[in-house]
Amino acid sequence: MTIAAVTESGGLLGALPLFALFLAGAVLFRWIRKSKSMTEPKLDKLERELDLIRNQILLVTTDDVPGIRIAKTLGYIEALSPIEAASDCEYHLAEKDALLRLAKKARDIGANAVVGIRKTNAHYDQARSQWRVSRVTYYGTAVIREN
Repeated sequence: MTIAAVTESGGLLGALPLFALFLAGAVLFRWIRKSKSMTEPKLDKLERELDLIRNQILLVTTDDVPGIRIAKTLGYIEALSPIEAASDCEYHLAEKDALLRLAKKARDIGANAVVGIRKTNAHYDQARSQWRVSRVTYYGTAVIREN
């Protein structure tokens, strides 16, 4: 009878790591779903704002636009998103936020276009965590184009 009790408790202890792994997976899955449900409305709002500002300012990745003459170059501008993205949804949110900030900066200095737009990413490990965090920056040249 003593041998049976030892064997039964060994089976229970053997299942404990499996249970802990399952619990960690469930927590991670729930965190990802919650993060996604919180960022999607923000992403939709940023998309609407970007659509509005694109009616006011031209945003292109090329250095010049065929058929459009650049009347004045205002200079280099950049915009860094303050969002520290640890998931795909947060990364898309950071991208849209940085692009919107770039367009607003250009508009605020009198530009009606930004040419040569580029994106850079900074990745770093968050302190005391296993998560890799990304920051997004857009930069380009603010110009005034002739209509």
